Amino acid sequence: MSASAHLGIRNGEYDRAIATLIPHYNDLLSGAATAVDVVARTAPAVVDLGTGSGALAQRIVKVRPKARVIGIDADASMLAAAIERLRGRIQTIQGNFEESVIPRCDVISASFALHHVPTGRRKAALYRRCFSALRDGGMLVSADCYLAANARLQARQREAWVAHLERTYTRKRAENFLNTWAKEDVYFTLDREIEFLRGAGFAVDVTWRCDSFAVLVGLK
Repeated sequence: MSASAHLGIRNGEYDRAIATLIPHYNDLLSGAATAVDVVARTAPAVVDLGTGSGALAQRIVKVRPKARVIGIDADASMLAAAIERLRGRIQTIQGNFEESVIPRCDVISASFALHHVPTGRRKAALYRRCFSALRDGGMLVSADCYLAANARLQARQREAWVAHLERTYTRKRAENFLNTWAKEDVYFTLDREIEFLRGAGFAVDVTWRCDSFAVLVGLK
């Protein structure tokens, strides 16, 4: 299923609508892009997993103007949007990022993409591949939903997400969004996600967090 179909968004409306669906969307992208500034290489090679419309890639290029970006995504229409958005600043690979070769690079980035990896075993395997693809001093940065370990806190976080959706949609539709996405999206707890990253060899930090959303950084 394409990203637009999964979220219930028409392709031409993606960038406008995504912020109505994901709380703190712009802050998350800005936090992930800003984190890339600690990478020492002047012209870092960046591989953006599940690049979508190129929103995160565009922000990374603003932070690191000499960055060379490769976007990997299975959705051809999203890659076309990324190419148009970045105006020649991105190369693309059409494919599932779990299966595609990850080119040698200095940064691996992702925004709201890695929650499509359905099991802990596969997530851990992906992180090991990322670690191998990165040069020494490289970074993996991911902006996504990472649940609290406590069930009551998880419930509060879910209600905060519903409240965000209710700014634009009815309560019924908000609940329907979350129930529908849950059929494909898999959110691990923050501590388990950190465990996966450390197991792959990364030194891990949380550079931004609000409710269930966070920017995770893994340094090699």
